[in-house]
Amino acid sequence: MRSDQLLQQQSSCAQHSIIMNQDDSNWREYNVHGSADDEEHQPIDLFASNADDNDAYETIQYDIDENTKINIRSETDYDKSTGMSVWKGSEVMCTYLRRHPDVIHNKKVVELGAGCGLCGLVCKIVLNPESVLITDGDHQVLKNLRYNAELNGLSLADTTNNYPSTTTNGRTILSCPQLIWGNNHAIKFAERYGKQDVIIATDCVYIPQSVPPLFETICQLLDRSGLFLFVNTCASACPMKEVFRIANEFGFVCCSDDELWYHDDDREQKKHPVCVFRRWKSPVET
Repeated sequence: MRSDQLLQQQSSCAQHSIIMNQDDSNWREYNVHGSADDEEHQPIDLFASNADDNDAYETIQYDIDENTKINIRSETDYDKSTGMSVWKGSEVMCTYLRRHPDVIHNKKVVELGAGCGLCGLVCKIVLNPESVLITDGDHQVLKNLRYNAELNGLSLADTTNNYPSTTTNGRTILSCPQLIWGNNHAIKFAERYGKQDVIIATDCVYIPQSVPPLFETICQLLDRSGLFLFVNTCASACPMKEVFRIANEFGFVCCSDDELWYHDDDREQKKHPVCVFRRWKSPVET
């Protein structure tokens, strides 16, 4: 079994146990489509969860190395909920991060649109960052995300009053707050949690109108010298060239540095390389 790959090992059913945080809103991911006044044209809830159907869940075990295993509860059918399932992009990103640990080590990290939270949990458990914020906007997805943190024996930082600014007893700070994309939400989030060194997003852009709010969020949260890591493996109505174009409008450029742009002998990695974005002009200029 290769230690540089994340391998699915076993599955089992699990129960709901995590409740919403006090400050969570009832926002659902499908709201990105907008809404209509009549019921006939209301947006379809692509992220609807069968919360009372325990058979809809499985627990996937990822063998990181001989001593480290990460368990992720996800829904079994993508057609029921994209935000509640593990997508290939998160596995691709985790393999990249395992092979480039210095990108995460001692850094402040936030994962956007985290879904089941695989990338953020790998960062926390394996890569020794200063802090990890595993976020999602959808409140149903957040409940499962927090469940997965506790499933792996992790404690979430109490952010009721103030978010801790430094590690405690040398341990990485972990929290799973709600983050809805967009400038106003991101400003408030940055005021509470501070600027981040690394932002991660995988398989979370599937329509063009979701890309500007994504980069509005990144502009507010990312430190001036920070990195935005992005990979998209899922079928999408938004091609990567459109992502690059909008990124450029917001002052970001995709790096071609051999140390950051990921290629190797793995067919999946070559097909879906991790894109590493840096600022090419200051936020003021954007």
